[in-house]
Amino acid sequence: MNLAFGYIRRSSYKQQDNNSVEIQKSHIQAFARRNGMEVPDDLIFIEDVTSAFNKRASKRKELMRLLQALVESTIPRVIFYEESRMDRTSYTFVLDFYRPLKEKIPNIEVYTTNSDESFNPDNPHTKIALLLYRQESEIKSERAIGSLITNLQDTKIMRPGAKVPYGYNQVKKKLIPNQESEIVTFIFHLHSWGYSMSKTASILNEALIPSPQGKSWRSSTVEYILKNPVYTGVIVWNIQKRQKQSFEFKDYHEPLINQFFVQINENNIKLQNQFGRLDTPFIFLNKLSCAQCNQSLLTQNGSTTRKGKKYYYQYYVCKHCSYKLELNEVHDILLPRIFKHVQELACSENIKSSTIDYLNKINESLEENIVNSEQSLDKLISNGSIAKEQNDRELELILQSVQFKTANSLKSLLNSRHILEDLFEAVQSNLFFDRFKQILELQLGDAEKRLICLYFVDKVLVSPEQPLQVLYQENPFESFDLLPAVQTTEP
Repeated sequence: MNLAFGYIRRSSYKQQDNNSVEIQKSHIQAFARRNGMEVPDDLIFIEDVTSAFNKRASKRKELMRLLQALVESTIPRVIFYEESRMDRTSYTFVLDFYRPLKEKIPNIEVYTTNSDESFNPDNPHTKIALLLYRQESEIKSERAIGSLITNLQDTKIMRPGAKVPYGYNQVKKKLIPNQESEIVTFIFHLHSWGYSMSKTASILNEALIPSPQGKSWRSSTVEYILKNPVYTGVIVWNIQKRQKQSFEFKDYHEPLINQFFVQINENNIKLQNQFGRLDTPFIFLNKLSCAQCNQSLLTQNGSTTRKGKKYYYQYYVCKHCSYKLELNEVHDILLPRIFKHVQELACSENIKSSTIDYLNKINESLEENIVNSEQSLDKLISNGSIAKEQNDRELELILQSVQFKTANSLKSLLNSRHILEDLFEAVQSNLFFDRFKQILELQLGDAEKRLICLYFVDKVLVSPEQPLQVLYQENPFESFDLLPAVQTTEP
């Protein structure tokens, strides 16, 4: 009896409960028996939750694995349930799978269970079948999009059908936190303290916590969770087909994390871009300044390993005057002093009121800039219309350029307004300063120590003649830089 491969494709999560895989497998193995072939379970490739309409053949992982297995084996036969399992684009299966396979295995036999004849892409009946399956998918897609938009536009908001996000169960179209919600909040907590996505994944794997797929965690899985707005209680739907449309529903379900964590994580990325990596042993990278030369100290790492033992030679160095400080000496002097200052500040009675006063001053300047930008934009639009009526193309283009820059400045200011609202809430609820009230009692990693310094320390002055001098930020929220440069060009 001749061996043959089998291929099964299940299109969506909705098919996971309807025995689609078992039905396809049964038909494939029955077809094989009728035609003197055998398809063992280990020769069946299953493509799960994969659309053959939205994803071309070359992007379907299991189909490409099947192609490679056919080329490497001595088995020149493969059976599909029907043409719709092969393709719903009408052409990519032939281009990406069949023709490359035919070139390498000229005697390849490709079957579907609805015909005893080998698959032939040039057969008119085959072409018609593939086109009909494409048309069927297009109709289904249009109906699905139409239904989705109708649901999203309904005054009675109801979450359309989609995969339930990790950390939630869905009950009557509502997302309800489950036992995995604590893992989500833990991921956001680690990231807010400077842990990288790969480090977070490693911590979860070391704790033997399964990923959403029931496997090991990967940095891409952590990134997907961190970037998903659903965990702040927001549902976002982006319709890519037809005209691009976006729907956003706030406070739709119970959030797992405060919006402040999103803001602080984004600010941490900005700090890393400005001052260098967070997970470095050089806690004061780009924070030490030579008092004599007015130059930032660089880092020097001459660590080595001899006979299996690690020897550390790590220094902060002023390249201008060659003044050098040993890393551990600097850290032993500065970190206890800084952490004590930060903890006392976080526990002080007036820190909340003084920070709110600071944010109010920022808010006043921000609102003034927003009003000025809106007025400038209105004037630019008006002048642009006049230039167009007068056929002054050169002036019109100049005004369009300034208008574009002003609109971007306004967009940045409006974004700062949203961030400021989240910062006000974080201060009033003690969410921010509570993070630092027990840092002297905690064992902190390098990334955590460095973030504390980046938020609270402006710079440290070093000199051979003077002790290390710490200059603190006026307020830890200075780093958010909520007043970006505003386009001031007169129209």
